[in-house]
Amino acid sequence: MCSTSLRLEEKRRRFVSMLVRFWADGRAFQGEAFLFDKDGTLITFDHWFSVMAERARRLSSALGLSQKQAALLAQFMGVDRGRAGIWGIIPLPRPEAEEATSRFLAEMLGEKPDNLLALVKRIFAEVDEDFPFTRYIKPTPGAEETLKAIKRAGGKVGIVTHDLASAAWQHFRALGWEELVDTVVGLDVCSVRKPAPDPIWKACTLLRVSPKGGVVLGDTAMDLQAGRAAGCRAALGVLTGLGQHEELSPLADAVLPDLRRLSFA
Repeated sequence: MCSTSLRLEEKRRRFVSMLVRFWADGRAFQGEAFLFDKDGTLITFDHWFSVMAERARRLSSALGLSQKQAALLAQFMGVDRGRAGIWGIIPLPRPEAEEATSRFLAEMLGEKPDNLLALVKRIFAEVDEDFPFTRYIKPTPGAEETLKAIKRAGGKVGIVTHDLASAAWQHFRALGWEELVDTVVGLDVCSVRKPAPDPIWKACTLLRVSPKGGVVLGDTAMDLQAGRAAGCRAALGVLTGLGQHEELSPLADAVLPDLRRLSFA
C-alpha cells in the first residue's frame, strides 16, 4: 500500500503547474509533470560502489568476518567494479537488497536470515546517514539542466524510485537539487513497485496532476511499463543506466542517449 502520512512532502509540493512544451530527439511533446526514475536516469551509479563498500566493511566488522568472508561479501554486494557487468545487489530495490544480503550472510555463517535482517537494515540506514554523498554523487549528463528547464517552464518534477524517499532526498541535498524536485515516491512512501502503476499514481496524487499529464523518464523497461500502465502522456527511455536500446524502444515514445537530448520551450 502507498502511505498518505507525508508531512514533509506537504511542505515540498508545488501546486501550480503549466503544460510544458518540449522536444525529445526532435519530436514535440507536452507534459505537466515529469516523473523521473533516480539511479541511472538522473544520477549515475558511480556512488553505489563506494556506498556498498562501506556497508560491506561495517557488516564485516560487526560480524567479525574473516578476510576471505569479507571479500566474498563485498563482491556479492557489487563492490568489484573492475569486473564488467558485475553489479551485485546494486540494481535491486532497497528491501530486496537488504533481504538478499541477509540471506547471503546467513548461508555463510550458518544462521537464519531473519536473525541478521535487523542488523543489515540498521547498517544500511547508518551508512545513508554518514556517507559523504557530496564527494561521490554525480548527475547524469544534462540532468541538472533538464530539471532547471522544467521548473523555469512551470512544470512539476516527481521522482519515482525503488530506493527510500528519505535516502533520495539526501542525494538531492548533496547535489543542491532540493528546490528542483517537488516530490519523491520511494518504497517507504509506496511499497508497490514498478512496473505496477501505483507509485506513478501516487506521485501524480502528490503533485495534484492527472496521470494523463505525466511524462515518465527512466533507464529500465520497468520504468516505462509503469508509465504506460498508469496512463501517462509519454514514456521516454534514457541510456545512462541499466537498460539497452533494444529493451526500451518497444515501450518508449523516444529513447535518448542522455537527458541532453531534451529541449524546452
